[in-house]
Amino acid sequence: MARCPHCHRELATPVNACPHCDFTLATLQTQMISPPAQAGPVTDLAGVLTTEEAERIAQRCQEVFTRTGAELLVVTVLTTAPLQPAEYVFWLANLWNMGGPENRGLLILLSFQERRIESEVGYGLEASLSDAETEHILHEHVAPLLCAGNYSAGLYQAADVLGKVLEAESEVERRRKGWRRYFA
Repeated sequence: MARCPHCHRELATPVNACPHCDFTLATLQTQMISPPAQAGPVTDLAGVLTTEEAERIAQRCQEVFTRTGAELLVVTVLTTAPLQPAEYVFWLANLWNMGGPENRGLLILLSFQERRIESEVGYGLEASLSDAETEHILHEHVAPLLCAGNYSAGLYQAADVLGKVLEAESEVERRRKGWRRYFA
């Protein structure tokens, strides 16, 4: 189940406008000037990662893509203003066409001024990883590292743990397809 980034109510299917608050991507577009340029799997707009740290996280994101076909992106920003972090991550994922036409992507956003870590799960991955599961993983496995000021370890942990969930689900699906050949 997806959630509206504005009113946070659950949406059972992809919609052009939230049926609860009429929120649309166009609403966000009017508030923003232009999206930041994507710099690969890791876009460190806040400048908190060393080159080596960013490369390590990017390598893990690439491993996830190779094993699952899912695009995993990590972004840091100083602030999401004038948007709320949940709105910003939704806006960015859509403008970057995260996960391609099948929407098989996951964007992790760290916003410093708001002290928030948010995620946007593409509809193509929601059978494998729900918004609620992602929030739980970020809260349990990532937030303690971020609160301690260890941003690199926290962001790597986010990519690693969420990547492992996607990889495990991908392996289960591969096995199911393999069995179908013999029993179809």
